[in-house]
Amino acid sequence: MKIKASQITSPDVLRLFSELDDFFIDFLGDDSHIYSRYNANENINDVWIAYDGNTPVGCIAYRVKSPNIGEAKRLFIKSEYRGKGISKSLLSTVESFSKSCGDHTLHLSTQITLEPAITLYRNSGYIITFQSGLYVELEKKF
Repeated sequence: MKIKASQITSPDVLRLFSELDDFFIDFLGDDSHIYSRYNANENINDVWIAYDGNTPVGCIAYRVKSPNIGEAKRLFIKSEYRGKGISKSLLSTVESFSKSCGDHTLHLSTQITLEPAITLYRNSGYIITFQSGLYVELEKKF
């Protein structure tokens, strides 16, 4: 498994983002109307892809949330590659990048019912800072 920085316009990135969007729309079911598919308004400039050989299997993105606070976005692993530590490696990559940008905090958000994601984040030192229904925001201080 290798992790490589990529361009937001890369076909591999756009394909993984689309798969993530499809996953969330299916996962949310009747609540899917609250979810927005990827668009350029997310202002993502930095993205990494995990590859198994030449096959893109997962991704994570970063954007500036506010001065000295970064935001991890769009962490996604294809279903057949989950449970192999790829999410942890991608999260570590974005954390290192965030620190190198001078951030003192990394923010992220997800659904509380995505138990594997919540477990990963908590085990990585993130704490819940806000929850409204199923929506949850977490942060990690550096």
